[in-house]
Amino acid sequence: MKTINLSKSLLILLVAIVSMTGCKKDYEASKTTFLPEMSLIGDDVVFLHVGDTYVDAGVEATANGQALPVTTTVTGSYSGGTTVDSNSPDIYQVTYSATNEDGFSASVSRTVIVAKTGDLVNSIEGLYTATVGRGAPPTAQYTDMKYVIIWNISGNTYGISDALGGYYDLGRAYGPDFAAQGAVITANDIPTNSFAFTQATIPGFGNTVDISNFAVDAGNHQITFTGTGNFASGVFNVVLNQVNF
Repeated sequence: MKTINLSKSLLILLVAIVSMTGCKKDYEASKTTFLPEMSLIGDDVVFLHVGDTYVDAGVEATANGQALPVTTTVTGSYSGGTTVDSNSPDIYQVTYSATNEDGFSASVSRTVIVAKTGDLVNSIEGLYTATVGRGAPPTAQYTDMKYVIIWNISGNTYGISDALGGYYDLGRAYGPDFAAQGAVITANDIPTNSFAFTQATIPGFGNTVDISNFAVDAGNHQITFTGTGNFASGVFNVVLNQVNF
């Protein structure tokens, strides 16, 4: 007659139960996250005359109806400024960001344009749309591009945001690093179109650009010039039309 060792059998059964329990997978309950919702208060493009006071209209940021804290950053497209400076003509990008409790973020942006409108007799300052032809008539992509800025540096000297009229920066949407920057325009006599220039540089390419044939038509609120780069097919015929705002 076979004898059964109950103590040993119970021990084996207990070990088996513990082992099976240990293999059981833990499941976490799912959680709903409410993504940030953001909307600008006021206009998405703001035009500001040099010297005016800029008042930020702000933004609404919520998640599931609850307000979220907002972080605001400012980038000057050509000056590199980190605040909207109404005494420094530029195109400023104001970006608002918010993050919910689970780390999901959202952002919206506003463009603030600071410029001064010259009369094109005593001053060539202004905000301009640009049309650029490169060895051929301009196509739609390079027509009425927004915007090129000319500002007064001091006395009779002026800066220009792009000595190629925005061809790469705006037309090809490469951004400000591909604007021909740094040229200084000296207005010896605006009515007789007597000007002198220093060279511009395209940071993103490292190429240089020279300005020539600079002519002002005050009656039509227009400036024309040629930007010539030190690269193949580097002649750009630029027409700037002044925007009165």
